Amino acid sequence: MLKVMVRSSEFDAAFKFADYLKANNTELSLGATNGLLILYHNYAKENSLSNKERGFILDSYKKLYDKYRILDSATAENLLHALCSICEWKKCMRVLGDIKESGKPTHSAYSTLIGTLFKMNKKTEALNIINMSVIDRRPLQDYPYEEWIKYIFRKYKDTKTIVKYLDEICAHIKLSGIPITKYTADKMKDAYSELKWETNYTTILKKNGECTTCHERLECMKLTPDEFTLLQNNVREKLIVGSDLFLKSSPQELERFQNFLNQTAPYDIVLDALNICYIANQNIKDRLQVLKFVVNHFSNENKKILLLGRKHMMKWNRGGLEYLMRRCLTFFTDDLSQDDPYFITAAIMSGPHTDIVSRDLLRGHRFVLKQHDLRMIFQRWQWEHQWKVYGNKRGPFIQSPLLFTPCAQKNSNIWHIPYEAEYASTEGKVNDGVPDCSTWLCMKPNSVKK
Repeated sequence: MLKVMVRSSEFDAAFKFADYLKANNTELSLGATNGLLILYHNYAKENSLSNKERGFILDSYKKLYDKYRILDSATAENLLHALCSICEWKKCMRVLGDIKESGKPTHSAYSTLIGTLFKMNKKTEALNIINMSVIDRRPLQDYPYEEWIKYIFRKYKDTKTIVKYLDEICAHIKLSGIPITKYTADKMKDAYSELKWETNYTTILKKNGECTTCHERLECMKLTPDEFTLLQNNVREKLIVGSDLFLKSSPQELERFQNFLNQTAPYDIVLDALNICYIANQNIKDRLQVLKFVVNHFSNENKKILLLGRKHMMKWNRGGLEYLMRRCLTFFTDDLSQDDPYFITAAIMSGPHTDIVSRDLLRGHRFVLKQHDLRMIFQRWQWEHQWKVYGNKRGPFIQSPLLFTPCAQKNSNIWHIPYEAEYASTEGKVNDGVPDCSTWLCMKPNSVKK
């Protein structure tokens, strides 16, 4: 009942019910304790807690740890949020450790604690928890960004120093590789505007990465040789040596694939055949026509092509298949195999100049890369090398890879940061894995001339 009252912001009724629970129970149940912790945390967002309410949170912390060696994740999360409401950050550290014992803390747990640490001027501790949140794939919510900005303006008065530390926030956004919310974008815009920077919401031209406000072009952040080697070694380990590729594959097929790569690589381009075919209907003739269109496009540019498909495709029209096989190398996996790991592995093991053709967003393959740095390297590789095939009434057409990296970056002392539009509609839009080019923040100092 408490949770219902809290969700509807009926705080007066919730407090009366809380008083009733305390008066009629010598010892509150775990469920009642959780309900009260949730109540006090939500109430404290806009109001001050009384000494009695603060005392209840501290008393609950002691009683829970006297009774339980390690708290369950739900109770621990509720306790952490309540402790943050009274700025007991040291106790929160212990609770966070309990949550990590059984799993990953939620976005809210991380963000609430990080925001509280900045509020208490504990920057070093906040940055340490931010690093944990990055490892656990928990992007920051609005609250920690807002408190981080407040901390900077509270601690520093010199404009250059403030800019230096605001740039740290932008650098974190760049590292995360994830667009911020419109709310946080507003806060960042206001912060830089206060320092007399020119700040505007803008659009990035998808054809060349140019900002329509300052006309600076976003860079293509190409992988360095060391970054590509790191990715290549990890893909080999995760998708071949590890268990991922064996989920629906056999050692015999894997050996056949490795021998094929050794004999035929490198390639200029690797085609994800079935994915390309998806733009056609179920008619095999139409599917072959799409593949023929794509193969001809790259064959006419004298590219060395690898077409990767499944064995059932070999039953398609013989003449159509032979046409394709004369113009490119082919490898067909068993029908029950996961062909995506083969397709990605072939491209990355081929070398840093090999491109791919597929509309697959490849999110699952980023997920198996455990380290955040590797996931970002893979994402940058994908943006730089992935061609996509689409269809309309006039037939198939090919979209080339991006000429820029669509993540937060600083060029010529100008920041460009992507954000998510409020109430953004996806109707009529193709999800191509690229942040919306119409929702970016452009921030530059007045001294920059463009």
